[in-house]
Amino acid sequence: MNAYSHDFQIPAEICNIEVEQSLLGTLFLSNDALLHIKDFLQPEHFFEPMHRDVYGVICDMVRAGKVANPITVKTFLPETYKGLRLEGQPATVAAYLARMAVEAHPASLITNAGLIRDMAKRRTLVSIAREMLTAAQNIEVDCDPNELAEKAIGSLSDAMSDGDGIYGAVSFADALDEALSITNAAYGGKKVAGMAHRFSPLDKLIGPLSPGQLIILGGATKQGKSALAGQIAMGAAESGHPVWFYSGEMSPAELAMRESSRETKVSVSRQKRGKVAEADIERMVQFRSEHVNLPIFIQPTKLTIDAIIERAKLFVRKKGRGVIFIDHIGLVERGRGQKQMSEWEFGQEVTLNLKQLAREIDCPVIGCAQLKKNTFVDRGPITEKFLHQIVARRPRYTDLIGAMERDADHVIMPFRPVVFLKEHEPPVHSDLHLKWEEMVAEHERKAKIVLALSRESQWPRDVDCGWDGPTTTFYETGGGNEHEVVPAEIAANPMGLF
Repeated sequence: MNAYSHDFQIPAEICNIEVEQSLLGTLFLSNDALLHIKDFLQPEHFFEPMHRDVYGVICDMVRAGKVANPITVKTFLPETYKGLRLEGQPATVAAYLARMAVEAHPASLITNAGLIRDMAKRRTLVSIAREMLTAAQNIEVDCDPNELAEKAIGSLSDAMSDGDGIYGAVSFADALDEALSITNAAYGGKKVAGMAHRFSPLDKLIGPLSPGQLIILGGATKQGKSALAGQIAMGAAESGHPVWFYSGEMSPAELAMRESSRETKVSVSRQKRGKVAEADIERMVQFRSEHVNLPIFIQPTKLTIDAIIERAKLFVRKKGRGVIFIDHIGLVERGRGQKQMSEWEFGQEVTLNLKQLAREIDCPVIGCAQLKKNTFVDRGPITEKFLHQIVARRPRYTDLIGAMERDADHVIMPFRPVVFLKEHEPPVHSDLHLKWEEMVAEHERKAKIVLALSRESQWPRDVDCGWDGPTTTFYETGGGNEHEVVPAEIAANPMGLF
């Protein structure tokens, strides 16, 4: 029995108020359900005006990253609606919305959405037919019946195609207007087109982080991809953007130590071993007090890609649009049906889902990825030419496992040649060893940030930067970066660190 009634007449054959109520109640129970219907169901499809308003408010709130429930939605609705009743009695908006949630049928969501849309089309067809009948019966002397027919055909075509934006499509004119408004805002200094991250070398390559983009941050072992991800995350958070960080390698405490070390100049090694002076502790406490409210949330438990997507969406609803970090793709837990996948198949599966996630939540997603194990493996005699070739090499997007780059908007790779120089040390007493030592010393603090692939910027190209090993920090060369400060009592006994 219908729990609701209205004082208006309902043409039963082309509307179903109970179906509309059930769908809205389902959205109250799970805002994520909107993702399945928002591209084809629009507010104007609802027959009841109040339901149109409710659905429009839900869409706006979810798009803004807010939770839509009967209490929050009520805030954006009129205080009363004419003829609103529950079980034959006048009802308040709050009571009506609350009853919707009770009567929800989540399993019928897609079916109900299709019914609502189809009934809206049927009502439109009836309206067109009535207009056509009236126009044909009252035709003017100088009116051509063919014109009436063409007009009717055009109206029918529009009704069946649902108009320009009914399936989430945006006209090129609207896209141009939005692009121009973004550029004008950035040009006027009002707002940069994207999310700031405060890392100058990356800014020179791709600018700010753009919502909806997937950025692959690739690198071989010990090249600093996790360190770079941490720096970008800190910069984004300091710029006011919420950050969700999936950490498959490091605990939250280790990540906090690393970020603290960059500013306090107290290395993680010394922090873990307690080899610090009173001045070090003071700097660390000061760092804590200045950054305690940064909107960074670390997920240390291994999750499947489905769980990551679910939690990222929840994060955006709770905290608003921000930046999602996955460190790293290879440490995502394999779900059912993925256990037998090869490494490259699973990597492609993850990046495909991450790209879809970026588009759905309209946030930049940054995924760290390992390079193929044999990327920088060389065989043959170690000569001076060979050492220079190591320094001159650059990682390429084809070095990624599988074809992860196909889903990426940018592929960024930190490169520190000294790591590979140290792997190819000549015999200690050879003539070449002295040259090797000179090259290691020259490149110890050097690095590059390589743009290996991009959908919108010139590539490949790179930016020189510095590297501070003890604090795992990339820095802009010439920027006066301070290195680790070691107290005198510890410097006098360096072996005490071990």
